[in-house]
Order: sequence, then structure tokens, then C-alpha cells
Amino acid sequence: MLLVFCPKISPRIRYIFHHVMTISLGIPVDFTNKLDVFIAHSGPKLSYGKAPLGNEFFIESVDLLLEHGVQDTYVEIKDWEGLPCFFEVGNESKIPFDLFAASFYLISRYEEHLPHLKDEWGRFVATESVAYQNNFLERPLVDFWIAKFSAILSETFPELNFSAPAKEKFLPLVEVVSPYKYKHKAVIANLLQWIKALLQLNFWAIVEQPLVLLGFRKDPWDNFPLLAHHFSGARFKMRFFFLFTNETYMDRGISHRNRAFQAKIKGVADYFNTSLLASFSAMGSDKKLRRERSNLATLIHRSVNAIRFAWGLKAAGETYRHLIVQEIENDFSMGYSNHFGYRASTAVPFFFYDFSNEMMSSLKIFPVVCNEPIMRKYTPVEVIKKLKKSEEELPLASGVHAFAVSNSIFEKTQANQSLRSLLIDYFKSHGQ
Repeated sequence: MLLVFCPKISPRIRYIFHHVMTISLGIPVDFTNKLDVFIAHSGPKLSYGKAPLGNEFFIESVDLLLEHGVQDTYVEIKDWEGLPCFFEVGNESKIPFDLFAASFYLISRYEEHLPHLKDEWGRFVATESVAYQNNFLERPLVDFWIAKFSAILSETFPELNFSAPAKEKFLPLVEVVSPYKYKHKAVIANLLQWIKALLQLNFWAIVEQPLVLLGFRKDPWDNFPLLAHHFSGARFKMRFFFLFTNETYMDRGISHRNRAFQAKIKGVADYFNTSLLASFSAMGSDKKLRRERSNLATLIHRSVNAIRFAWGLKAAGETYRHLIVQEIENDFSMGYSNHFGYRASTAVPFFFYDFSNEMMSSLKIFPVVCNEPIMRKYTPVEVIKKLKKSEEELPLASGVHAFAVSNSIFEKTQANQSLRSLLIDYFKSHGQ
């Protein structure tokens, strides 16, 4: 156990010390603002404040963790032995910046609560982030800080036991907007799809569609038996997120009332962890989100406590309040729709901090490094290289490697064959 002396102990201080020390490193933490208790403590201890008490392990603080609400905060990037950092402090501090305030700023998505540029769908834009603007978006910077900090702690307190391995390290997520490319869709939708293929001179699609609809060929997006065969017994847990709502202009899947669609979800749920891919309208509507969760839970006969948003995450505070109200336990939306990298600058799952109540919520957030549209920007070989690099360079045992693909990525076509093959091999390398 590590004892921390703070002149004033705020909810933000408790939150970020819990994340850095306990969740990330496996070290329990206790706090005191009583000098005699701190002096009498014989085990590992540090002080966190404006000035050291004596010659103890001291980290100087800035004011962020004692404030309330969100204020415009100046971020000036400095260097800490090759790592970018900010919130610089004085020479008496054991490290040259306030690691806890800086980590809180990034993990809490502080900047997303400030006025910012949004895209056409109301989402926070990656280019607005301090991580993108300072070239560390593709690195879980907070985790690198914590790893370096843990080495300093270990030298000072060799009796500390660092142990916080992730229960699930490899987390492939499969989004299912539609389990079928052609089957069980409206006649007009299929007709428009065929006309589009004709105009694009996509001769294979022109032939394939009627063959599938007439029952002479398997639907190319119905790859669930393949995935069940290869990965239902794998060491990692593949997670499926189904869009289960009415078909709309923004959510062009299959109606949740379709019996074949329902049967497909039930079949997948027999083998894999199955959750909700929340629709565009559910992103801002408690009523809509509750209905979609309830419908899916009724179908698969189990509670639905994990969410991923089909259209990505808007500003974190705006979206996550809906999940907190409904007591949803896990979210898998913390990533950018158009950029590879770590939106919260960490690969370690963390609890969302609720600024409206100034407290740690019960909503656990799993960082997602990329999704399929991002992968499609690279060659198949580049995709696998980037995935492997991000996984291999995770600095903490508590970090997870989560990324999202769709069921259509396993479609067996000549154009898709290389990515499909490399991705399946990549999965298999974790399943032995």
C-alpha cells in the first residue's frame, strides 16, 4: 500500500491516483492530510502538493485537480527524457511535471468538454486534440508516463509489488450493421444495389447478387460460421456488436423485427459475447437507447451491459451521460472514426469521470485504437504492421489491444483476399 499526503484531498485526486496507481500498476493507495499520520507511516509514501514536507518522495501539483467544472486550460508541451509532457513544475519535484494532473486532463477528455470544432455528425474532431497537434495520438502517452514513473517508484520503494495484468489483453470487436450483403433486404434496396453495381461495371456483383437471392450461393457477409469454427474456443474473446433497431436513413441495416436476423443473432450469442451497436438516434436519446437494449436483451435472454456506438463517439461527456443514467457498465466507443490512435492517450481501461457531479462514475471505458474504415486507408500489410506495432509497444501489462472490424471484412473476394487472410492469421496467432 502507498500512502499519499495531500493538503486537500479532492475527488479528482482520488480518481486519478486510483487509475495511475491501482488500475494501471496494481498498487492500493490511501490518503491523508494529517502530517503526524504521514510521518508515522513506515511503508512507501509520497506527498503531492505545492511544496515538500521534508526530504520525502515529492510530486509538485498544479491546480487542475482542486478545481471544479471545466475551465480553459493552457497546455504547453515540454520534454521528459524523450516523452512529451505538460503542466511543468519546479525542481524539487521528483518528476518535472504534474503527471497526475496531465493524466487526468487526457483521460477525462477534459478538452472535449471545452468549446471545440465538430464534424458534420456532431463528433469531436481528432485534429482538435492536443494528442494530434503534438504528434502523440498513436502512442498511449499516459501509459508511457506511468511506466517511467513506476520505474522511479521501484528504485525508491523496492518493496512495492507492481501487478495489474489485463484480464483480456487482445480484444477484437466485430460490428454488425447487417449480417447480410443481399439477403433479407427490401426489394428496393436490392434493386438500387444492383443498379449501382451495373453503373460501376462491377460484373461480379451483378452476377453474385441474383445467385445469392435465388439460393445458389451463400451470402458473402454471412461469415459467422467461419468465425465460430476458428475462434469460438480461442484464448481471446471476440466481441460482437449488433445494430438492432429500425432501418433508417442513418442506420441502413436490417429491421430488428426480421426473423432471420433474430435467429442469426441468437446463433452468434451461443458462441460469442454479444452486445449492442447503438444506432445514430440512440446516441442522443435515453428512450431510444433503452428500447434497443431491452429488445436485444429480450432476444438473447441476457442483460446487455456493453455498448458501442455505430457512428462513433460524440464529445465524451455529452454521450456518456446517457450511459451513466442507464447504469451501463462498459463502453467500447473510445476512439476516433477517422484516425488511428488513442483518443484518451491510454490503452488501459478506465472509469469515466463525471464532471457534472465531480465524481468517478461506474462506467468503464475500453480504449479502441482503430476501426475498419481507418484500416481501409492502408494496404493489408500496413494494417497488420500497425496493429502489431501498437500491440507490441503497449508499455503496461494493464493495457488492452482493442480494435474494431465489421463482418464484411471477412468477405471472400479477390480484392479483399489479402486483408481477410492476414487478419485471420493475426487472430489465429493469439488463439493458440
